[in-house]
Amino acid sequence: MDALQITFHGKFNFHDGNLVVSASGPRNGLRSSPTETVYFRLHKSILATYSTSFADMLQGEGVVEQPVIHLQDPLDHVIKLFTLIYYGGLVPLTLFYVATTEFMFGVPSFVPLDPLSRAKWDFLVPVLTLTNKYNMGSLATRLLPRLLEDWPTTLENWDSVDARTRSIVLATARERETNFSLPSADDVLPEPVMAIKFGQANPAARNMLPAAFYHLSRLSYSRHEDIGGWNSEGPEVFRSADHNLMTPEDWVRLVRGQANIREWLTNMATYYNVASALPECPRRVYEDEEAMDEGQDEEDEDGEGDPEGTPNPCGRRDWWATEIRPLVLEVLGNRVVDVLAQLRRIRAVVKFGVRDTTSEDDLCYDCQISLEKWLEESRNRFWMLLPFFFNLGDYPNWGT
Repeated sequence: MDALQITFHGKFNFHDGNLVVSASGPRNGLRSSPTETVYFRLHKSILATYSTSFADMLQGEGVVEQPVIHLQDPLDHVIKLFTLIYYGGLVPLTLFYVATTEFMFGVPSFVPLDPLSRAKWDFLVPVLTLTNKYNMGSLATRLLPRLLEDWPTTLENWDSVDARTRSIVLATARERETNFSLPSADDVLPEPVMAIKFGQANPAARNMLPAAFYHLSRLSYSRHEDIGGWNSEGPEVFRSADHNLMTPEDWVRLVRGQANIREWLTNMATYYNVASALPECPRRVYEDEEAMDEGQDEEDEDGEGDPEGTPNPCGRRDWWATEIRPLVLEVLGNRVVDVLAQLRRIRAVVKFGVRDTTSEDDLCYDCQISLEKWLEESRNRFWMLLPFFFNLGDYPNWGT
């Protein structure tokens, strides 16, 4: 190896190193940048500790003072892997700053591990790809949860992630009102198609697929110049995704999922489905048991009504028809639907709406409480159905 013709990486040229590794490609990963071959003087013991593949490769190299191994992986991916091993592999915390302020040749000055960070995904996805290739199980075990946390399996965690996401979206949109050159939410937050591709390629990350497909299903196909601006059709900010990375199978899964979600929401808006799930109104008054039995068997003339019987139930059927059903139909009229957010909105209308709970034409207090509970249960049922909506197969641990 001619020392005059090789370039060692500035941060990975350890004087006590006993192994030379090389990789080729653009240092920053951009196709427009020049391709080069870079060498790394590293330690056999460190790589063998992290990787059983390297340990096996180096078993027969004991008599060679500094063996050279050329990796067929992109140079920028290799740099990220070694950065994590040498400067951040043992500290899976928020932002681990490298023990130097120098920034050289595309090596980040920190390992980005913030929740809801696109930079984290850009850094960790290629690293985890290499950890799988080179059997770095302990490193992958520590890093994978940092990606899974952005696409949770429980509704409670989804609500928490979604609330933080909305805060970031609104904050970036407000900043871009005065300076549109600032990063948009898409530049800051994880991208769903990247998550889907990673989940499909890595069985250990499969659990992120339902949440990622759901998020993708609620995004509009906005023009590039609209991204990060206010959406005049609603309170959301325009978002996008890397749709060009999707396969035909991904598109079929997405479109069928959106259709299934709309069908589910349409059925929910039918009052008969609501009435069949709610307890009978406690304001019913019957003179005797025979009248009670007759009242429970009655239906409205349209065949869809609440089997309230008579007399004196509250007006929950009419209230649903005038207050809630129009909201659901309005949601269904949108290009895309965020059911989980809209069910939370509808529940707030039930809980905080101004009404006369003593009126026979309004919703009584007991039915209000029952309806709130039913809507919350509906959100949970909807969440549990996400793998089914997108035809993702069995998810025995989904929701836990």
